[in-house]
Amino acid sequence: SNNNNNNKSVIIPATTAQRSLPPSPIGKLKWGVGKLIAHAPITPRVIPFAHCGMERLLPQDEVSGKTYLRRDFVKSLLPSFLCNNDSDGNGGDGKGLRIQIQFGHEIKFDDLIKEHEEKHGKLWKYRGKEPTSESNNTAIQQENWVSSREERILYSKIVKRIEMHLEVLTKEVCR
Repeated sequence: SNNNNNNKSVIIPATTAQRSLPPSPIGKLKWGVGKLIAHAPITPRVIPFAHCGMERLLPQDEVSGKTYLRRDFVKSLLPSFLCNNDSDGNGGDGKGLRIQIQFGHEIKFDDLIKEHEEKHGKLWKYRGKEPTSESNNTAIQQENWVSSREERILYSKIVKRIEMHLEVLTKEVCR
């Protein structure tokens, strides 16, 4: 969304609990999230959020891992005194549809980026599509996206920090 100050908010659905897929041994988030944060021209504000109960609205197919809208969606919205919500064999508990959402505090990465730049030099920053007469501009941009080993370590540190905050937040909201 955009407000008058031209600040932008972006929600990136980066993780999910997929019953049908094995857990990733390297973490829940992809390191590309860290790469986007590290090379953003202005360090983005990252505010984690966790939700509990979404699997009851959008169950996941055990075989394919795909989500679908539950069959009794409208019924699940009705107050429990009008019908016995969720007690019809669809895995419900008679409580109807409840989704809890909790937002955490902003996660900062300035220390990680500063530490990296002190050891390895200034990170390049993405500048978007720039009009240019140079034919090799695309090649230069593609070359920038090739990450060094040190950069990948930075991305991993950024992602691990996000994962840590998400894990704590998820435990709080899904107690």
